Amino acid sequence: MTMPCCGNPTCRHRHKRKLRPLVISILPSSSAASSDDDSPLSSNNCGKRSSRHEQITRMFTTHPSLRAHFEPPIFSPGVPSREIRNRLKLLEYANQAGLLPELEWQLICRALQEQLLSPTANASSGDEKEQKHDQEHADEGVTQGISYLELSQESVKGETQKVIDPFIYLATTSRVEPSTSSNCDDESKTVNTLSNNNKKKNNKKNEYETKSLIPISPHRRGSAEDITVPYSMELWRKSKSLNRDRSVFGCSLAHLIAMKTLIGDDYDKSDDLSSHEAEFDFILEDNVRAFVGLEDDDMSSSSCECACSIWDLIEGSNKAQEKPHLRYFGWLGSKPNLTWLYNNHIPRKAFATEEGNCRIFPFPTNNDFLLDSIDGSSKSSTRQTTNGDTTEESSTQPSFSSPGGTAIWGMFAYTISPAAYHSLITQLQNDVGMLMWKGKRMRAFQAKAIDKIIPRTVREIYGEMSVHLSDKVAFVRCPMLGSLLHKQWEEGFCESTELQHALSHRGEGCDVWDYVWLEQVERQIVQYRKENGKWIRKEDIQGKSSKSKSYESARNRSQSPIKISTLTLISMILLTNMLAYAFTTSMSNSQRTMTSSVPSTMKASTETLLPNNEERRRSMLGHVPIISRTIHLANDMTVTVWEMESPSEIIQEWWSIDENERTSRVGDPFGVIAWPGSILASLELMKQHEAVCNATVLILGAGTGVEAQTAAKLGAKKVIATDINPLTLQLLEYGAKRTEGIASDVIHAKFFDVFSEVPLPECDILLAADTLYNADLAKQVGVRLHEAIIRSFEDGQTPTRIIVTDSQKFHGTDFLAEQQMKDLNSIFQDGQWKPLQWEMETLKNFCGSGVLIDDDQIYDVEIRIIRWGWDNN
Repeated sequence: MTMPCCGNPTCRHRHKRKLRPLVISILPSSSAASSDDDSPLSSNNCGKRSSRHEQITRMFTTHPSLRAHFEPPIFSPGVPSREIRNRLKLLEYANQAGLLPELEWQLICRALQEQLLSPTANASSGDEKEQKHDQEHADEGVTQGISYLELSQESVKGETQKVIDPFIYLATTSRVEPSTSSNCDDESKTVNTLSNNNKKKNNKKNEYETKSLIPISPHRRGSAEDITVPYSMELWRKSKSLNRDRSVFGCSLAHLIAMKTLIGDDYDKSDDLSSHEAEFDFILEDNVRAFVGLEDDDMSSSSCECACSIWDLIEGSNKAQEKPHLRYFGWLGSKPNLTWLYNNHIPRKAFATEEGNCRIFPFPTNNDFLLDSIDGSSKSSTRQTTNGDTTEESSTQPSFSSPGGTAIWGMFAYTISPAAYHSLITQLQNDVGMLMWKGKRMRAFQAKAIDKIIPRTVREIYGEMSVHLSDKVAFVRCPMLGSLLHKQWEEGFCESTELQHALSHRGEGCDVWDYVWLEQVERQIVQYRKENGKWIRKEDIQGKSSKSKSYESARNRSQSPIKISTLTLISMILLTNMLAYAFTTSMSNSQRTMTSSVPSTMKASTETLLPNNEERRRSMLGHVPIISRTIHLANDMTVTVWEMESPSEIIQEWWSIDENERTSRVGDPFGVIAWPGSILASLELMKQHEAVCNATVLILGAGTGVEAQTAAKLGAKKVIATDINPLTLQLLEYGAKRTEGIASDVIHAKFFDVFSEVPLPECDILLAADTLYNADLAKQVGVRLHEAIIRSFEDGQTPTRIIVTDSQKFHGTDFLAEQQMKDLNSIFQDGQWKPLQWEMETLKNFCGSGVLIDDDQIYDVEIRIIRWGWDNN
């Protein structure tokens, strides 16, 4: 590599070689690049039409001081949180990150190959040629794994859905008969429904037993149950229950993939940072900005400050007695912690001072806090109320009043040694608990942040002096103020960056932004901060309020709709294990919270039209802000439903309260918006409009009422729209009363629990749209379909017509695989009836919001659907 000379005569490292950055970034595909830029998760959603990786490329290649000291950035793939909801995608990313044992990955590839490429192949075949073919595919690793995943998506596009099991060669799962116990008398069953449900829940753990088919490492850590199954199975079992932490877990996987690239394949496992020459010099996240000096001064000493800070840290770190294994080139902390660091820790622990007056110091620990009588193990976050009282931290902007807790934030600019990387991966490969954890009273797992995993592991193995930082950072977090997942933290990041700049003797804190490379819209945000003393977000600069995006404007933005396989923003927060407890609400408990079919305690206020929006209106349902959504099913058919305007609020309450209190305080929160499956079910009703006319239609999990309104407009005699959440039923009834063409006595909003022993209301048509959120619930929906069909045959009536849709397609939710449904299909085949079966449909240009992200997104949705009883004879 050539040794360029920096043209700045004041640069003290002008004769050094160029540095090689490796940047973590989610790169848009070439076929959907324009669509990704319009995505709500795009880094530049409200700025110029360019993604983060394009911005950081411009930063390193256009500014003279950076171009002189840095090679153009190479990018390491990010891990979208929406993709790791898919089991096969998760395993692929975990393998790329180096987490999966080699044997497990080979067996997973073999299972995928046989199920996708050779469905009729005999797994036990002794054909030598075939076995060689299997091994070649398994050895191709990551590249071949990606092709498997693409094939797995194609495999569900036929008439029936194919379930891919990657674990068939790793473990076997067998059913264990639960212990028998005496049943309650008929009279006590209704009274003790809740008690019986609890007994069922407690017995579920003993219904299935998993036995590993491969040796388990003796170094595996975890509970007795965890260490009996292969690592990949434990990883999937825990990660599938992550809720909002799925993005944190995706970030950890992305960093592990980048570290594997940084270290390379050929390295000495004992090398530290002073002895290892890697292909890249450091890892960056794509939300950082570099110091470049003032815009009008290209030859000052500060113009090369980014590269000089990096070289100062490298040279000072290499002089330390303890060999370095982890270096930070950018870091942050809370304001109290920053003040403590610069006033106490750095002066006390700095072991080197370089030419640029930067001080090199070790990563602070709890023992360092104790030197100043600070309890470092306790969190320091508090929030001041208007009357001066202190409350616990909430979803509002966090505030910190005293030092403690995590002293250093962020892993956005760092490098790690081969020895430390090898030790980290070795520990992670034997302990899934290092990546995610769950307390005794927690229902779902939570992911551990990578900025806690890495420094903690390195210090435990190589000592407290093995992690080095400089008091003058080379990179800062960009003041994006456009995050959708962690926006309550962004203002604090910016304020901490200003304080860090002031404490490191660079001048006034707010001047930091004058010395870093920023995009134009970011300059405008900073200028507004200087003039008005507060931060604003990108959409405010652009004059685009996220709450005023209409359906039509969203449709126009999506010239090339994003497929659900690459953008599933709505379903990213649906957890496979959380909704069953909402649906298992006992009748006795429900009757205490609902004395009628629909409570009337909430009254709606006057509706107001949203600015610049002809279709959406706002109103209040009691104290709940709601918003209308008009859905165009056909040229002459529209329905207008009402959704909760900010569903994330009720979701946050759902996660925060104890599991036993959820039913009485919140109920099922996921029916407060419209889902894709309800639209497909409505379109199917329109195809069968003659059968719908004068029929009684029963809807399980009716939600906001899309299919209920459709059935009523098609002339149904009676529509029984059931749900278990009083708020959902209120929204349904509110929308039905305000939709033209629907008589007041047609739609009946009614509480109904599919897990109860109450018989299913009689009906001619039964719908269940997007209700299959986990295996237990899906199985019970199947039981209710079986009940409706069998009852209609026994009564000598026309068989109940069925429509079931499912846009989420969670693993284990195919109730047709249950023995009861298999027996029913056998009867149909003998009687020359068509069996119940899944078919695949694509819903084009679905527009809807999520329960975590309130803004509308548009994408194509692949939905599986069951149609039965319409044309069977």
